[in-house]
Amino acid sequence: MSRLFLLVLLGVTATYYFPDSRQMLLEFAAPVVVPAVKWGTKEEMGQVGRNVVEHERLTGQLPDRRNWVGWLEYRYSADDLRQDPWGTVYQLQVWADSIAIVSYGPDRTRSTDDDFQVVTLRERRGR
Repeated sequence: MSRLFLLVLLGVTATYYFPDSRQMLLEFAAPVVVPAVKWGTKEEMGQVGRNVVEHERLTGQLPDRRNWVGWLEYRYSADDLRQDPWGTVYQLQVWADSIAIVSYGPDRTRSTDDDFQVVTLRERRGR
């Protein structure tokens, strides 16, 4: 355990003294760090999804997708609640029975393998 701590401490120190080593260390740590970050992000995305569905329940309408960023800014004062950990604003997808909050993932590019989403069911109306 103390060896692991020493290696982590050495890595952190190296990133400050040798800026060129930062990218190498980030790539080395990605297989461990990215899944942990995604797990926490999915919890946050689930809360955003529940808030969208609650907004629809209270107002009868989903947030306007043309002003999605405005809705996020109104609803959440902190940037970290409107954006994924990689700095990209969450996206909204809508279907008849559900909505999805979408993250473009670490590469910040739409429609790539690292994108992920959290789906929340919508209340059915008119039954």
